[in-house]
Amino acid sequence: MILLYVKRILMVTAAAASCYGLADWLGPPAAATIWTIATAAGCALGAALLRTSEVGRVTWRNHAAGCLIPWGWRLNRGRLWVAAAVSWVAWVTIGAAVFVLRAKSADDSTALRVGLFAAWAVDAAALLFVLGTIRQATPGSRVGSLGRVSVFLALILAVSVGLHAGGLTAAAVAVGAGPPAVIGSGLILFALLMVTVGRNARWN
Repeated sequence: MILLYVKRILMVTAAAASCYGLADWLGPPAAATIWTIATAAGCALGAALLRTSEVGRVTWRNHAAGCLIPWGWRLNRGRLWVAAAVSWVAWVTIGAAVFVLRAKSADDSTALRVGLFAAWAVDAAALLFVLGTIRQATPGSRVGSLGRVSVFLALILAVSVGLHAGGLTAAAVAVGAGPPAVIGSGLILFALLMVTVGRNARWN
């Protein structure tokens, strides 16, 4: 699982660097057009590779398709085109975030913009995970709390993007990264307690 997360981080980083380089080379409008078309073709290729792969056997086709269509599998319910469409939207969103953050304001540092991109990526990944969990829930399951979590994550993203658009990048980073940092710290602390003193504790 850790290797999967590392792979996803490397893929997002490579995609962001590619978009930034394209924007420097061709300008944002042309780069956005090329990125949108290229990622659509890549997702279509990934779907074609999976359709022609042998059932029950993992080959290079599966590994290549996993790189081209890495997202949306928790939402597709067995439909390949849904995973391909979600992955395409994710690739385009990564590019859009890079193009938006590339337009540097007077008070924006590179570190600040990189931090904001990372915060948006974490928030979006969490939102996609929660939506996938809701999608996979069986009929009658209690997912109301997850629905509220998804609304909260979407609100965080919207407010953070709005603050950056208004020139308040530092505030956008605080809003985008603050709640995930607090929740993540709590989960890490709980895991440490379970590993150390919690192993011999009675929880009943």
